Amino acid sequence: MSENKFSNLGTKIIGQTVHSFKKVTSTNDLAWLEISRGADEGTVILADEQLKGRGRFGRQWFAPAGGGIWCSVILKPDLPIEKSGVVMVVGAIAVCELLQEKKGLPALIRWPNDVMIDGKKISGVIVETKYIGRQPEMMVLGIGLNVNLKLSEIPAELKKEVTSLVIETKNEVESESLVRDFLGCLDNWYQKIKEKDFESITRTWRKMCALTGKKVLFQSKGEKFEGEVVDLDPCAGISIRLENNDVRLFRGEYVDWIRVK
Repeated sequence: MSENKFSNLGTKIIGQTVHSFKKVTSTNDLAWLEISRGADEGTVILADEQLKGRGRFGRQWFAPAGGGIWCSVILKPDLPIEKSGVVMVVGAIAVCELLQEKKGLPALIRWPNDVMIDGKKISGVIVETKYIGRQPEMMVLGIGLNVNLKLSEIPAELKKEVTSLVIETKNEVESESLVRDFLGCLDNWYQKIKEKDFESITRTWRKMCALTGKKVLFQSKGEKFEGEVVDLDPCAGISIRLENNDVRLFRGEYVDWIRVK
């Protein structure tokens, strides 16, 4: 892919500048490098292959050549620290919306940052932040979406947990148009952050999460818990009624993993 393929996206912020690479260690690393060089908000880093793509808690993201959309977006949302979690939320919403509306797939968000289809992960979203005091100064939104990743290419230990567009639709996907559609979705939702329309974001996110009332198993700070989801908030976290009937709030950044029973 080349930069001129992504001109005239019709977006307001996201994708005004797009840098595309064949092979990188991590698109997030390149995004931070671009920030140090004075890159504008909305700049997008795309790669055909990531050698050391990363997810939450430093986990490695499997990102082979031609297998998906591996990208990072430079953002400066002007949010107080207590609202900073909403950036990861709109990233997950944008992916979910893309899959639902453009591909007709039953995509849902697995709180806090994975997008799933029938219990298998198709996308992950992370956010890295640089702070000045308690105010987020710059953010890098990293997104991995499995597109033309074939079942035979998925490591054996991940075959039951991971899926892709080509597996779900049985058809190869033209990546360029998918990138354009995704950046359009992301731009629309990022505008809601700029407009402080957190109500719309929260309402859509809760609908896409579909976790309220579900029995879950999860781990927080290395300790395992079991209970029923009472409420979800994109910034505050997840409220769960534990087995002793106490309702406890868990923030997303401290939850290692969560599974529906």
